[in-house]
Amino acid sequence: MEALAVFGKLVPVALALGGGVLFARRSVVSAASSKAFADFAFLFAVPCYLFANIYRSDLSALFAWPALAGYAGTAGITMAVVGVLAGLTTTREPRQLALRIMAAIQVNTAYFAVPVFIMLFGDAAPVFPVLLLQVCVLTLVVLAIMELSGAPVQAVPAGQAVPTSAGAGGRQAQPTGGLGPTQTGRPPAPPQRRSRRGRVGRAVWGALNTPVVLACNAGLLFNLLAVRIPEPLLGGFDFVGAAAPIALFALGLHLGGSGVSFRHTTGEEIWLIAVKCLLFPFAVWLAVAHVLDIDGPWLTYLVLIAAMPAPQNLFIVAQRYGVDVELSAALVVKSSVAALLLLPLWVHWAQAG
Repeated sequence: MEALAVFGKLVPVALALGGGVLFARRSVVSAASSKAFADFAFLFAVPCYLFANIYRSDLSALFAWPALAGYAGTAGITMAVVGVLAGLTTTREPRQLALRIMAAIQVNTAYFAVPVFIMLFGDAAPVFPVLLLQVCVLTLVVLAIMELSGAPVQAVPAGQAVPTSAGAGGRQAQPTGGLGPTQTGRPPAPPQRRSRRGRVGRAVWGALNTPVVLACNAGLLFNLLAVRIPEPLLGGFDFVGAAAPIALFALGLHLGGSGVSFRHTTGEEIWLIAVKCLLFPFAVWLAVAHVLDIDGPWLTYLVLIAAMPAPQNLFIVAQRYGVDVELSAALVVKSSVAALLLLPLWVHWAQAG
């Protein structure tokens, strides 16, 4: 794909994203309404798109295991590098380290990768395996660190209240009435430990129970079981899923109303964005193309996925746990702008081999 053709295919992406920014800045559409657009995309349009496309996919082609293993291995190494750099330069607090690793490695799938892949390739199914890796492994590790290292400040995604008295920095629960060991000889688990286990369990369930993940797993299951879905119903999923790019407009509204200043970008923000938008995709290209000697579409797919911006969930997690909220918001906004500008170069680089 020539550079000019790449720019042409990304014009709709820039138009949707830039239109959202402009409308929010000019108060044509309230930036607060970005939540409604984002909810429609995340809860309905993107799940419909992914379900229908995964259901129809050739799973043997969808799971290119050697290439995906190269991506996962590169992500693991980059996580360690970011953790060491952050520990040496800014903080060693576990929750802050987890957020920085999340910012540098995880990608914005539902709001950025899916619509971009639709525009570039007409198919966002290749995003699915990486989405599962993120949700089922990377996000769960981050949430476990957050839950075990400190108390959340808000409710879990499912709407259940989380006790804030347990965890680092909170008051420990008092023992109950001097009860001794059980008849089996084992002492009962301390209330604080039980509370932490409950919080981790709810966080894990909340991550795995999102509509996007449920839709992906349902499409995978129906595909494997060869369940016949009526064509009119699949056509309905296609019709709703065609609105998935509205996620870019929602993201643009969010960016336009964020009030984040680019002139006051810190050194830490610069190096984290550089890792996210430059180092990580380059490392994936190096591992997949030159270590595993894989070329073709999957090389392009994985390099582009790695080049996507930091996920919006970064800000949500930071806000929920009251950790580095301003830094997280700035990283989401600024990495989105950087990723959009760099995407044509990454497409050309990856396809040139």
